[in-house]
This record gives sequence, structure tokens and C-alpha cells, in this order.
Amino acid sequence: MPDTSLRRARFSVAAVFLIHAAVFGTWATRIPAIKHHIGINDGQLGIALAGLAVGLFIGTRLAGVTVERFGSRPAIRTAILVLCAALIGPALAGNLLALTVALAVLGVLGGFVDVAMNAQAVIVERGYGRPIMNSLHGLWSVGLLAGSVIGAGAAALNVSTKLHFGLVGAGLVAPAVLALGGLLAAGAEALPAELGRHEPSERPLLLQPVVLLLGLIAFSSFSAEGAAADWSAVYLRDSLHTGAGFAASAFVAFSCAMAACRLLSDRLTARFGPVLVVRTGSLVAGFGLGLGLMVHRPSAGVAAFALMGVGLAPVVPLTFSAAGNTGLGPTGVILGRVVTMGYLGSIVGPIVIGALAQAVGLRSALLLLVALTLVIAGTARFTSFAAGGTRLSTPAWPGAEPYDDAKGAAP
Repeated sequence: MPDTSLRRARFSVAAVFLIHAAVFGTWATRIPAIKHHIGINDGQLGIALAGLAVGLFIGTRLAGVTVERFGSRPAIRTAILVLCAALIGPALAGNLLALTVALAVLGVLGGFVDVAMNAQAVIVERGYGRPIMNSLHGLWSVGLLAGSVIGAGAAALNVSTKLHFGLVGAGLVAPAVLALGGLLAAGAEALPAELGRHEPSERPLLLQPVVLLLGLIAFSSFSAEGAAADWSAVYLRDSLHTGAGFAASAFVAFSCAMAACRLLSDRLTARFGPVLVVRTGSLVAGFGLGLGLMVHRPSAGVAAFALMGVGLAPVVPLTFSAAGNTGLGPTGVILGRVVTMGYLGSIVGPIVIGALAQAVGLRSALLLLVALTLVIAGTARFTSFAAGGTRLSTPAWPGAEPYDDAKGAAP
């Protein structure tokens, strides 16, 4: 039975997941309004969004170093409040340069908090001694949906983005302040002895096989999720000739299925282990999407993306949990590397789908997502380090040398 401090810590980190998601759900729904207000075209919007992407990459790298040195609690305490305040930035921007800078700042803070909150989640999960990462990411999905729904309502009522973002940012500060007191201190972040204490490798951390393979899983899953977000509605509307409203239901089905499945997946992980859950989930996602593309009917398309959401739901949470428990290096540093590779996938995946669609058609291009699920299934054994999986004190893959936190960080 978890003690009071652990329960408080779980509540606190859950609140951080919700707040982080709500910020980005709020921003995403008002992109058209901000674009119209500033008077920029699609190409210029792409430049501004590139600023967000660059910021995310920088934030994940900064977070790894900061969490290693100071711990995840002070990192979260500082950054989550600034993130809430930074939400107003894009709404205040009056030109392309200002918008790009505002989004870059939002990206840095978003990437920073992402790594820090997952590092804290790994620590809390260790204290519980059972899987909780899926439910935390499920709450992130809930927060994203909540921010999106409120944003859609604000857009429908023609509420100005300044008022909308200002109210949301201010409204999120209070729960953030209340939640931060329960986060676990740096002393709880030491790697458990059972994770191994061997000589650190001279090989750069990013080139350690397990980090690369966990990064590959994150890259593949983020690519598929990003493609679902960007191309599911386009597929239903342009390839299956549905109306705009029905087409939008594909991503709604994907998002709701993913959120619901994440909230339920901790029990499955505790019973069957992370490897089987990730492998089975990825195969369900690939089979469901492949079958839906073969049937070529609107209802089948919606069902296909829903199954994809169900199958991919546990992949990223368990990958992050595994990254925090490899014993190869500081939790924040390894998570920073894996999260960065995931973000790269969310950018590259939709772009590649678009390029393929231009050459072979969108229906055929989406088969790439089926291939990505097979990549995840093939590398799923490396999620055995997640909570509920196998704890090893000796290397489980060629060339691995677990990190010795008494001797310092890996390169």
C-alpha cells in the first residue's frame, strides 16, 4: 500500500500531465484564428510551427541536464508555471517573427516539462512498485481533449485568442501551485541497486543499443500518432468521400480510444508484463488499420483509427518507463534522448506520409503506419525494463554497460 507521500506525489505529477496537455490542446485549436489575426499564409505558418519544433528539441535536451543536476522536482516547479504564463505569447504576437519566437519559447518549456514530468513519474512508479505510467499518460490525453474542447467552444463563440489564452493560462496556475508541493525530492531519484552498478561505458549514451532501440520505438509510435492526427480526416474526406464532420470523427475516435485504453492499461501491464502489452498492442494497431484500409468504407476507416488508438495507447508510456529504468545513465538524460527521438518522429512521420501520398496515393501511403507497428512489435522486448517487467542487474543486450550513478553521468 503506497504511503501518503507517494499518493500525494502521484496526484501532483498527474496534475502536471493534465496541465501540460491542456496548454497544447488550447494552442492547437486556435491556430486558424492566430493565423488569420496576424495575416500570414500557409508557408509562413509552417515557419512559425518550425519554431515550435525547434523549441521542443532544445527543451528536451535542457531538461535532461537539469534533471540530472538538480532533480525533476525543482525543474517542474519552475517550468510548469512559466509554461502556463507563456501560453499567452502566441496570442500577443503581431507578426511572423513574434509568433515564431513565442512558439519557440512555448516549445522549449513544453519539451522541458515533458521530460521532467516523465522523470518524476518514473520515480513515483518505482515507489509504487507497480505500473502507473499508462494512467498518467491517459490523463495527459484527457487534458489534451479538454483543452481542445474548450478551445473549439471559444472558437465557435468568437472569443479572442488573447482573452481565451489569458484565462486558460491564469486558470491553470492555481492547480499547478497546489499540485507542486507533493512532488518527490531529488533524494528519491537515485537508481535502485537492482538496476546494476557497472563501469560506465565510453560509448556516447545516444549510441547505447538500448537507448537507440527505445528511441526507435518512440520514433515509430510518435510518427504513427502524428500521421493519425494530420491525415485521418483527410483520408476519410478525400479518399472515402465523406463530409467534413464525419471525417473529423476519425481522429476523435483515435484520441478517445487511446485515452480510454491508457487509463486501463496499467492493470494489463501488471498482469502480462510490458513486452507482451506493447507487442500485442502494436499488432492490434497494425491489423486494425490494415483491415480498415482494405475494406475502403467510411465506417471501417473510423474503426481502423480507433483500433490504432487502442493498440498504440500503451507504447509510449511503457517506452518512457523503460527508458527511466535501464540503469544506463541518469533518468532525465536518457528520457531526454528518447523523448527527442519521439518528437522527431511526430514531425517526420506526417511529412513522409504526405510525400508518399503525392506519389502513390494516400491509401497506399498509410500502409507505412502498418510497417511502423511491425517495427514496434519487433523491438518490444526492450520495454522489459518498464515497471512490471524484468529487472536485470546484468546487461541484457550486446555491449550494454549500466550506468554507475556514483561515478557520474554517461557522456
